[in-house]
Amino acid sequence: MSDSRIAPTASRQRVSDAPWLGIYSIHNERLVAACAVPGSGPRPAVRVAPVFDGADPATLALQWQRAQARRAQANVLLNSVDYRIVPLDAPRVPPEERRAAVRWQLKDLLDFPAEQACVDCLDVPGPTPGAESRQVFAVASQERTVRGWMQRYRDARLALGAIDIPELAMRNLSVLAAGPAAHAFVHLGLKSTRLTLAWQRELCAFRQFDVAAYKLDAADAATRARLLERMALEVQRSTDSFARQFHGADLATVWVSAVRDADEITRQLSDLLPQSVQAFRVEDHVALSSSQPVVDPERGLDFTFAIGAAIRRDEMH
Repeated sequence: MSDSRIAPTASRQRVSDAPWLGIYSIHNERLVAACAVPGSGPRPAVRVAPVFDGADPATLALQWQRAQARRAQANVLLNSVDYRIVPLDAPRVPPEERRAAVRWQLKDLLDFPAEQACVDCLDVPGPTPGAESRQVFAVASQERTVRGWMQRYRDARLALGAIDIPELAMRNLSVLAAGPAAHAFVHLGLKSTRLTLAWQRELCAFRQFDVAAYKLDAADAATRARLLERMALEVQRSTDSFARQFHGADLATVWVSAVRDADEITRQLSDLLPQSVQAFRVEDHVALSSSQPVVDPERGLDFTFAIGAAIRRDEMH
């Protein structure tokens, strides 16, 4: 969200070669984080931070950043309950009037007053290469949520570089594998599955559905097969819709990230989808320098989105 490039919230100027610290709030009492060091080789060098648990995990994360990653610029991912992302027709107004126009369009689409929202726009590519964008994703969060993070960083005298959303963290990860080519990226998480579709390194579409690792773990073989068939159907509907909207793109690959059984889930989806289905492992695309695993299902931990937030700088363009 460029609205959150509102930072300079720090007491010093942002440093172009500073590390990025990706922070993701799993819920109110747990934060996970990862730090990416720029210019470290062909793959981003990433270390996973400790888990921050307790009544005030944000304070613990800031204390860790002060001690272990003081130069880092933080990219905080909003939790799903803290924002809304809505596709809209691109407003035909001068750039300086864009947010005001989008705020007006959102006023009847939010469950909180648009006047109390921080609003930003993400451009969606046109239907063919070089075509004018016809659509935007409007992202709105309650102002108190965004301002709360900004105030924390001001008080800590640390750099808040951006406030983003998980869909963009997924985009950051997926383009490591796919580059500018059109592709779908599925992350089968502990409690839900998210799908993003990207082209020209831009987010083009997104979905979330309730097939999840915990649900698959508890299922018998027949139920598991039905759940994966349902997931494949959701992916196929989304890729078909993408093909109709972006007729200048050739979406040939679906990347599958999964907290458990990535190879087996990829194989099963390969039998159900017409695209090439490839397993995505974070470890194949970033150079991890910490012993903490990317995913620890037994502890309910998944650092995937935090890592995607941390590599934001590498994927900015």
